[in-house]
Amino acid sequence: MPAPPAEPPLDPDAAAWPFTADSPVIAGVARQDRPLAIMLVDLTGLDWPEIEPLLPVAREVAREQQMVPVLVVDLVDFRGLRGAGLAYDTLPNAAANAPLGAGDWPAYLARRRAVLLSKWQPAAIVHLGTRAEWER
Repeated sequence: MPAPPAEPPLDPDAAAWPFTADSPVIAGVARQDRPLAIMLVDLTGLDWPEIEPLLPVAREVAREQQMVPVLVVDLVDFRGLRGAGLAYDTLPNAAANAPLGAGDWPAYLARRRAVLLSKWQPAAIVHLGTRAEWER
């Protein structure tokens, strides 16, 4: 008996944006009677080897709260995230940008966090990273 056909490879760009109606990320969370609730999961200050084992935690905590997780990272390399099947957004990595000169990084990061809050309008923020400096 021939083997079943192989699944086509997952398009990393499609996997990085899981808000389609058939996405497993929103299965059981999306409801007709309310907007989709977003949970920002702050993973800033962590590298990919530290982030990867936290992804199941982020998924489960968001699902328990009937929310969709959106990861916030300050990684320089996004390859791992693109295949994770979760939406993500970024903050600049202050350490990686240090050679660019002296600047007011705290103020800049505060403005960037404010932009992310306005963009995603999260119902909750979960801090799993090392830089929990969000203001609401």
